[in-house]
Amino acid sequence: MLLRDLPDGSLLAISQPMHALVSGQIARAWGAPGFAALDPFEDVATACAQHDVAWMGWEAAPTLDPETGLPHVFRAVGARSHAPMWAEGVARALVAWGPWVALLVSRHGSLIYGSYADRHQLDQADADAAETYLREQAVVQQDLAHHLGATPAQVETAGALVAVTDALSLAVCGGVETVGGVGSAPMADGSRVKLTLTEQAGVLAIAPWPFRLAEVTLEWRARRLPAGARWTDEAAMRADLAAASVQAVSARLVPG
Repeated sequence: MLLRDLPDGSLLAISQPMHALVSGQIARAWGAPGFAALDPFEDVATACAQHDVAWMGWEAAPTLDPETGLPHVFRAVGARSHAPMWAEGVARALVAWGPWVALLVSRHGSLIYGSYADRHQLDQADADAAETYLREQAVVQQDLAHHLGATPAQVETAGALVAVTDALSLAVCGGVETVGGVGSAPMADGSRVKLTLTEQAGVLAIAPWPFRLAEVTLEWRARRLPAGARWTDEAAMRADLAAASVQAVSARLVPG
């Protein structure tokens, strides 16, 4: 879950799968027409849109962060909780969307657990869970890539798009401060670049511009929590969150 402060003190609660849906919208606007390096594009775009399938169950029953009195944001959930969820998400992706999507979801999990150990390994149990995921999913990824006949370059480029659309969606849904930077964005000419982000009033300026459209509009939905909302009881929090009003949210991406 992402929580975003609004000027009036209220909060927007965005689920992980909703944030991933925005990633999918970003992917479908990416690059030049016929971005051959991302073949098969539909599978890659689906992986972008479904990369957080692992969080479906958790979002239906979010946990309470006693330090904030709010639902845990995704960064405050340790790997002991979500590494097993992520592995189950890979299995679900394989059944629902096939081997390409499963491979990319699995690979994105490995990127997370390999790159952000300080975030997800909060104690030894979290470290062990992350290591188990990395070890077991390395075998899964090797088997899926072999089954698909996918080249390392194909997998690397497709995985890079999942990663960059994830980061951009986090910036859009949670604010640019949510991400520390967006590097290794795969461009239509085959290069990789670091993107610079500047946000103001629902508009995110990006340089260099990676999209095939002159401007991109993104739309999603979030639950609005009233100003000062805090809980000490998890069941009450879940009930209030489920009953909270749902509002449409949008953002524009423009060249920086």
